Amino acid sequence: MGVLEVVAPSLAEVVRGNARWMMWNTLLAWAPVVLACGLFRGGADRHPSRSPLWWAGLVLFALFLPNAPYVVTDLVHLRDDVLVAGGDGPVVTAVLPVYGVFIGSGFLAYYLSLAGLRRYLGRVGRAEWQGRVTVAAHALCAVGIFLGRWARLNSWEPVVDPHGAFERIVLQLSWNWAPILILATFLVVWIGHFVTRAVAGAAWDAALRGARLLRAL
Repeated sequence: MGVLEVVAPSLAEVVRGNARWMMWNTLLAWAPVVLACGLFRGGADRHPSRSPLWWAGLVLFALFLPNAPYVVTDLVHLRDDVLVAGGDGPVVTAVLPVYGVFIGSGFLAYYLSLAGLRRYLGRVGRAEWQGRVTVAAHALCAVGIFLGRWARLNSWEPVVDPHGAFERIVLQLSWNWAPILILATFLVVWIGHFVTRAVAGAAWDAALRGARLLRAL
């Protein structure tokens, strides 16, 4: 019996059991990438026009951005899948790879979203803001992830139900453990973005070197 014949059933079972919520959370994770493509495209105009629609899109971008790194909190489901797998083999060959791809996709979406924002700041002559805006984005996402996981607040609720969302936000942020959990989440988001940026940069450099070698042949 080949390796594929052993791995495939476990992999299919893990995917089938988690497909619905993983696909939904992946769509939410990539929503800010789509918004970033629309908001931050353009030429080297240092004074681009910003219409009310653009500002509304920026608000949506900020509301949906935490969905990208939020996927790391879905590790809460990992224990159940490990128990269902019933052995080290399926865990190593199926459960962990599925979760790895899922979480990696979320952080890739987060990296691409911030990369678009950083390029936009450089294009409009605000390159000195890039570092501060990145840290602010990590902080925003830490608060958003906390509210999403513990208050079960969705990204669209501050728009469709601002009063109810505000009450839930105040209630959760007044919890004694809130600052500690938000700080821990900030560190996870920062590390995840740092690692993803390093890996993406290395992959891009390798692709460029490969392209130059092909042209030289």
